[in-house]
Amino acid sequence: MMIKIYSFLLFVVFTSSISAQILTNLNRKKPNVVILYFDDMGYGDLGANGKTGLGIPKDCKFLDPDEKTLPPNLDAFAKQSVRFTNGHSSDGVCSPSRYSLVTGEYSWRTTLKKGVTWGYSPTFMSSDCFTIGTLFKNNGYKTAMVGKWHIGMTFYDENHANAMENGFIDFSRPVTDTPAHRGFDYWFGTSASLDMPPYAWLESKNGVVNVLYKGAIATATKVDFTKATIAANTDFVVFKKSLIPFIRGGARDPSFRFEDYLQVQAQKVKNLIANYKKSSAPFMMYIPMPAPHEPHAVQKKFKGSTGYDYGDYLVQTDYYVGQIIDALGDPLDPNSLASNTVVFITSDNGPERGAFDSSLAYNHDANGPWAGLKRDNYEGGTRVPFMIRWPAVAKPKVTNELCLQGDILATMVSYLGDNLKSTEARDSESFLPILIGKRKPKKGRLGIVEHSSRGQFAFVDRTGEWKLIDGTGGGGNKMTADADNNKLLAAGKLRESPRQLFNLKKDPGERDNVLIDDPRNPNDNNDPSEFAIQKEMELLEALNSVRGNKIWGM
Repeated sequence: MMIKIYSFLLFVVFTSSISAQILTNLNRKKPNVVILYFDDMGYGDLGANGKTGLGIPKDCKFLDPDEKTLPPNLDAFAKQSVRFTNGHSSDGVCSPSRYSLVTGEYSWRTTLKKGVTWGYSPTFMSSDCFTIGTLFKNNGYKTAMVGKWHIGMTFYDENHANAMENGFIDFSRPVTDTPAHRGFDYWFGTSASLDMPPYAWLESKNGVVNVLYKGAIATATKVDFTKATIAANTDFVVFKKSLIPFIRGGARDPSFRFEDYLQVQAQKVKNLIANYKKSSAPFMMYIPMPAPHEPHAVQKKFKGSTGYDYGDYLVQTDYYVGQIIDALGDPLDPNSLASNTVVFITSDNGPERGAFDSSLAYNHDANGPWAGLKRDNYEGGTRVPFMIRWPAVAKPKVTNELCLQGDILATMVSYLGDNLKSTEARDSESFLPILIGKRKPKKGRLGIVEHSSRGQFAFVDRTGEWKLIDGTGGGGNKMTADADNNKLLAAGKLRESPRQLFNLKKDPGERDNVLIDDPRNPNDNNDPSEFAIQKEMELLEALNSVRGNKIWGM
């Protein structure tokens, strides 16, 4: 009898395993898609883009002092990926970059011409806007988002009016214009950055989004989502700005812990992945993280990993990203979810000034070899980590081909055999040829626009060689770092010409504005060459053909 029972149990386990393998989506025509999106991670923060000079403590539990990298999980991922060294966000700040990633369009085509939205800001995304969520939903995918939105949404007061018009918010009312209203079947996350109220989790159920009380309770070993209830105003306290640096004052769920955000996010994603493994339907998940943006909310176990807060927070960010990546399984196992999942990893802009400065003190170069920081449209503001792992399609390699994050949308449209309307993803161009080992077609868009936080435009031609900045500085910070990490670049001071023109192939650090200096003739008295003037006009004409209005864009 015992033998028969054991045989029966073995049969159940075996057949359950087979069933799980059958149900996991392995349809190569419709790969699963995961987009991991960092907040303020600089090009130089990725060890694959250049080893850190930081002296890693020998007793660090999460890093190998001999490897000289702060995100070891991301570096391991880089070895399995197509790594773009010329991949860009569309803007030097958060909201516009996120809009472009999600829609395939530049944000300056909307009402957001500069800056960012805030925690309670209304959205600048139209109600019928085509999004990456819409694309996959239309193609039979389950779509989900876990993390910060930061493209605006609508909170309401007790009379169901727009709360921002009346100065009062009723947190018990459903919220609209959220990711759940823009193509995502499910959303769990926050309205904006981790330094912007309200400090509470929001979640969608059957298309209705509510602010939660006790939305997620984290301990050292697990996260409990079962205590969540729809919030009431009496559940919230007023958080005082002075309690934690770099966090604005405002409404907060007392159970919401800033340092646990990444742990909660990773656990929610892992739970979703576990459920997706039980289905044969493909899924698409967008995971925008609040890190390593300020506040550098470091959990206790990560403190001391590098010797300073930003470094420790970067290590913590990498740790939880590693958990998400591992949840997909081994990409070399043909029966794993990872084998049929394309994973995109990138960041919304370059490093913040404070993170950059503190990193330099520890010999870590957060913006890498580029000039500029977050907010700028020098390369350091928009040239960011950019990697794609797609086991069934793309062999690991490094490429310097020029691309935008908004191109993810057109790339997947191309692979799925779908079509875009003329009004959809207007600024997106497929880089699928690059992934499959071919060259990008010679014909296509003229180039890409790099936008700054103050609304300054820059244009890089299709080859990635020539760049025109329509202004006298980086367009974001009043004073920013040059390629040698010196805070010397100020608008209208060192580069006194109406515009700046750089040959990025010869001068990737944007040191030599050829409109005031011909590098081929050291005795030219700072007069630009005829070639430089012609190139300036050529790129300006191309930029104007894209943006329309010469000041604010279309």
